[in-house]
Amino acid sequence: MRRRTWAVSRIPGPRGQRASGPSRSLPTGPFVRRSPFTWAAFLASSTLILLTAVPAATAGAQPTTTGALTIAALGDSYSSGEGSPPFLADAGSCRRSTGAWPRLLATLDPPITTVLHAACGGATTKEITTSQRGNPSQLDQLRALPKAPNVVTITIGGNDAGFGRVIMSCVLWKCFWDGNDRRRRDYLQDELPGILVTTYKEVKAAAPNSRIVVVGYPDIFPRSQRNNTCRWLDSSERRQLVGLNNTLNRTIRRAAKDAGVEFISTSRSLRDHEMCTKDSWVNRVGLLSADRDLSAHPTQEGQQALARTIHDALVDKR
Repeated sequence: MRRRTWAVSRIPGPRGQRASGPSRSLPTGPFVRRSPFTWAAFLASSTLILLTAVPAATAGAQPTTTGALTIAALGDSYSSGEGSPPFLADAGSCRRSTGAWPRLLATLDPPITTVLHAACGGATTKEITTSQRGNPSQLDQLRALPKAPNVVTITIGGNDAGFGRVIMSCVLWKCFWDGNDRRRRDYLQDELPGILVTTYKEVKAAAPNSRIVVVGYPDIFPRSQRNNTCRWLDSSERRQLVGLNNTLNRTIRRAAKDAGVEFISTSRSLRDHEMCTKDSWVNRVGLLSADRDLSAHPTQEGQQALARTIHDALVDKR
């Protein structure tokens, strides 16, 4: 998945789309960084949808459906589709999935065409404006489009908050120690807001004629202990993780408002199918390198659920 050209981020042509990557193995996480584990990567294998049903546009091409909304998808693994292999061969280590929610928008009614899929697993706010793993910055890729998309979406902040490391700690030892939960909360409330506002404004400046839409993170842990099947996650730690995710989403929502951009909540998109439930749409935590990056990320069913939530919100506000 590594080809350091503009094609890295563009949607490949209908005949040129090739995918490579691990077949579904042990699941692995939400905000997971490539190495170490980031919130950009977690449960059971999921049945892949028929990927050939997902229309794709050639690099920089305009929508093929008259009047269809066009979007550019920026951000981290929650937009790249980290938890749902196979991954595009030309995406390098960004691990953009052929079944990621931005690519599934074209299969819904009315279709929404993704003209740029630049999201990259492990991305922090820094990588929106600077190069990541040899790829051009996501904003540079956005500026290079021949025509501005109607909408620019972005998921970002989870890796800045270090949620992936917290989740791995839950599996190996315990989620929080020595005031670690307080430090995470303080960062989310005191430092991250200003960073996010600046990032969103930079996206606005790069696409002044587009709607800028910030997409929040879904709940990936069950809100009720009754639905928790993970032996490594006790009730207290489950509540702390749910609370931390809620704090992150509140921070993101406020920052979006302060920056003058839109916000879409996906908190309940995976309801009753969170990690540790019997019918989970989120990959379990994997400790092996082949599985770790999938950890805590939505499976193909999860990607479909996110696509429906985001599609409906975009169309309703059109």
